[in-house]
Amino acid sequence: MSEMKNKINRNFTRKCIATNQIIDVENLIRFNYVKTENKVTLDLKRESNGRGAYFIPSEENWNKIKKTKALNRVFKSNISNDNYLEIEQQLKEVFLWLKKHTE
Repeated sequence: MSEMKNKINRNFTRKCIATNQIIDVENLIRFNYVKTENKVTLDLKRESNGRGAYFIPSEENWNKIKKTKALNRVFKSNISNDNYLEIEQQLKEVFLWLKKHTE
């Protein structure tokens, strides 16, 4: 019986804020919202507590998030343009790192 529970709990799914597709958490990148600082950060290890949002990591999806200000909508807050730029820089670093290690 406990094996069955473990199998069920391993495959969490979340909705991408850019495409509205429901995908396994393993294939998504998480944003974490820090309400006290009114700031959104990348949570690559998925260790932060609190409110989060997920997206399928692609440049196209990130551009859609920026254009529609999806983080503002999801977190019901006014996220600054500087915060969007910080996240974009972090995403570029992550994608470069991933490309180097997958080649």
